[in-house]
Amino acid sequence: MIALFFVVATISFLGSIHPGPVNLAVANATLTQNRNAGLWLALGGSLPEIPYSALAINGLSWLPNSRNLDILLRYLPVPVLLLAGISALRSPERVHTTPTTVRQTNPFWQGIMLGGTNPQLIPFWSAIWLYLSQNTVGPKPLIPEQAEQAKVIFFIATGCGAFFLLAVVAWLTDRLRCQVLQPDKIHRLNRLTGFTFLGMAAWQCVVLWNG
Repeated sequence: MIALFFVVATISFLGSIHPGPVNLAVANATLTQNRNAGLWLALGGSLPEIPYSALAINGLSWLPNSRNLDILLRYLPVPVLLLAGISALRSPERVHTTPTTVRQTNPFWQGIMLGGTNPQLIPFWSAIWLYLSQNTVGPKPLIPEQAEQAKVIFFIATGCGAFFLLAVVAWLTDRLRCQVLQPDKIHRLNRLTGFTFLGMAAWQCVVLWNG
């Protein structure tokens, strides 16, 4: 079980490296607020990995077979990304070179919303589960036949791996704030983050329109 945890956590860590909305939001929250804000956003952004991996393993039969639900899952990313983009554009145009205790946003729930807009995690974790089910550690299968405990380990590991990567993003951003980013550049970062989110929302609208 320990081997399963570390394998899945490593896969989740590596799968979260690519730049995405949660990574950008963590960096932005760390710069415009403080490292704690970035870590709270990282926690919120990693938690959706757990229910998505649970759905991947146990099947979408958990969800009611409803066309309205399918439509909701396809349209949900649009308002979430729009709100994230507007929030980034309205962020303070000043880098806090020392930690601040002023609470400007609710980063945990922002992370939950951003992390929850990635239903592609379901087929991803489904494929990973099937792959690991066919592999062994020495003579023992990585996932035993009685897999209920293994499922719990799998769920937890997906969230832990993603959180660790996002925590590294927050830590590195905080460490490099004074070395790389001057105060006059924070406005550019906010605009880059905000317009990235707005562009992703626009692209999702295009996909929905053509679909």
